[in-house]
Amino acid sequence: MPTSIGMNATMPMHTHMNPRRLATIAIAVTLALVLSSCLSANQTKMVNYVNSSRRHVGKPAMKATETASAKAQRWAEHMAATGVVEHSGGGSRMSTAGLPTWCAAAENVAKALSTANAHDLWMKSASHKANILGNYNRVGTGVVRKGNYVYAVQVFYRTC
Repeated sequence: MPTSIGMNATMPMHTHMNPRRLATIAIAVTLALVLSSCLSANQTKMVNYVNSSRRHVGKPAMKATETASAKAQRWAEHMAATGVVEHSGGGSRMSTAGLPTWCAAAENVAKALSTANAHDLWMKSASHKANILGNYNRVGTGVVRKGNYVYAVQVFYRTC
């Protein structure tokens, strides 16, 4: 005999969950929790700096995504390995390869003394500040410490 569960939804009263299916669901939930916390402490700090700056001017927070963060992290690692600070497309151009469907995208790159220092430098530059405060709803961050410096990358995009 079905029991009503909310509007237009029914579910049998005695639902038996197959142990194999239950294990699959448990694994999926565990993976989702693990993947949602894959950002390093420094990557999380950078996301927090971005969203704090946006909140200060009344802009909505951006959602950090694993895809954009992985892209940003790979580029930060590349810059640290080569010692060259440039955009992922070379020079002043951004590569959008690997990002999901987007309507607008931007990137900030820096070599600084810390993540806080990188954010401060970006906020003092009109074009970089415009990216941080821009019409984007997703962000990814990458940070690598090498010697006395951090190589930092922020990838911004707006979903369509």
